[in-house]
Amino acid sequence: MKKYLYLLSAFLLLFGCQNQEIPVDKELWMEKPVSEWPDIALTNTVHFSDTTYSNIANSFLVNTGHDTLAVTCKHIFMLFKNNDLNTIDLGNDFISWNMHPKGQDDKIIEIESLINTNSREEIGEFNTLKVRDWIIFNFKDEDDDIYPLKLRTTPVKKGEIVYSVGWAYRQTSKMPSLVKMQVYQNLGPYYYFQTLTENVDPAGRSGSPVIDKNGYLVGIVSGQEHNLGIIGSVAYLKELLDKYGIEYDK
Repeated sequence: MKKYLYLLSAFLLLFGCQNQEIPVDKELWMEKPVSEWPDIALTNTVHFSDTTYSNIANSFLVNTGHDTLAVTCKHIFMLFKNNDLNTIDLGNDFISWNMHPKGQDDKIIEIESLINTNSREEIGEFNTLKVRDWIIFNFKDEDDDIYPLKLRTTPVKKGEIVYSVGWAYRQTSKMPSLVKMQVYQNLGPYYYFQTLTENVDPAGRSGSPVIDKNGYLVGIVSGQEHNLGIIGSVAYLKELLDKYGIEYDK
């Protein structure tokens, strides 16, 4: 009888613990007003030999626990077709790529190399990119004022509240918008969301980091399908890190 009670207690303890969420340390800045948050969101300025693209899409830094990478959305390459680029490769006419908070050109992240360059991957239309809408970069010098986001290790759940941090294309304020969203359906490499914040201009918000209630990175704004938005999941980002042998906290 004692043996049976011991086994039952162990069983309840084991499976009871599996149903409990593991406590997560909230990023300290999440307790502050948004106006006091560190610089998280960035925008992109890309120079080719005959063209400059200024303030296109959003971007951000990622702290893998071992290194820091720069990140933005892959479908930004659709703009570069004007420079005769047909694949995910910056080509011979590329000069420079800088990331910086909008309106703060003195805080620059200077890109050194595109890690997941692929001269065999054709630049596709939006719907072909949503499952892999991440490009990752090495960069030269890190600005201490720009805060790299930490990766969340667990998937988002249906109904969970998340937030995007970034600018619309026509938005000129130095302060990025914080947009409240709710996860509608998680499909693994990407998930659908409903926007809860009212009167949001969606144009140009691609590439914005998406964070959870604790300030951890859970995705990247990718686009829109009908009345639902699309977020690229960090699940695919982790696939890239594994593919290129980049260490990260798991």
